[in-house]
Amino acid sequence: MPVVVRPSALMALQGEVALTRDMASRVEESVLAAIESNGLELPTMPLVAARALSMLGRDDFSFAQIAALIESDPIVAARLLRLARSAAFAGLSRFDSVLTCVTRLGGEELRLFLVESAVHHVLESRDPCIAQMCRDLWRHSLAVAIISRDLAVAIRALHPDAAYLGGLLHDLGRPVLASTLLDAEQRLLGTRTQRWIMPSAWLAIISGKHRSIGAAVSRKWGLPEPVSQAICNAAEYDTADRFSTANVVLLADTLAKREGIYVGPITAEEIEQRLSIGKQLLSVDDAVIERLVADLADRIASRNS
Repeated sequence: MPVVVRPSALMALQGEVALTRDMASRVEESVLAAIESNGLELPTMPLVAARALSMLGRDDFSFAQIAALIESDPIVAARLLRLARSAAFAGLSRFDSVLTCVTRLGGEELRLFLVESAVHHVLESRDPCIAQMCRDLWRHSLAVAIISRDLAVAIRALHPDAAYLGGLLHDLGRPVLASTLLDAEQRLLGTRTQRWIMPSAWLAIISGKHRSIGAAVSRKWGLPEPVSQAICNAAEYDTADRFSTANVVLLADTLAKREGIYVGPITAEEIEQRLSIGKQLLSVDDAVIERLVADLADRIASRNS
């Protein structure tokens, strides 16, 4: 039986769509203006992570001093202990002290852990509008980071840790922009609401404008320039620099989406096109691709808290 829509109901629906589009445009203009005027407040790295990373950057760093610093933050210490006991380090002995953890993990793995902790902090939100998106985004970011590092090892063309950081941070601008959108809505409407613009419009704005913000956060945190460049450029393949970090991250992002680990819309045709181009540019075959995604869910869980 056909559904009959009354003219009054149709007009109301059309009005709501028009209002949503207008609100989305106004919010987008507000955010872009803040970016242009350097008025967008970017998140700072949590103090413990920042200090520990600074220590690791010195030639005379002490694992004992870093362990003592991490112990001052119970949340970071608990995450470190969980990581050390996870399947990712199944070959290591079980250990319970923070000092033993940082010593056995080593400088490079500890550095990645500290950046992960900082990113996880940014991806936490008390606002119900973005909390679920942040949880899904964290899982997607871990997936892209893991695949990026394994892909870098497979192609032997760039440092695996740089690829991991590029993958971990490639969507960092999304939650920052999401929070900014809610602040912009508050300025426009005078209050925060549970339903302010359609989720599809919200995701469209976040997806289209997040890269410059993510790169700005990366630079503010003092991370390597190739990581910031990967965040900026991981939307399209660079045929002039085949084995760039950005190309590795984009292929990893495509594979994570193919596995159903993503936030936002994408079509099967887009995935197949990006996968085909990435395989050709990075000279990887189907066997390598399948190894990259094998047991991906378990590997994500091993690094997740």
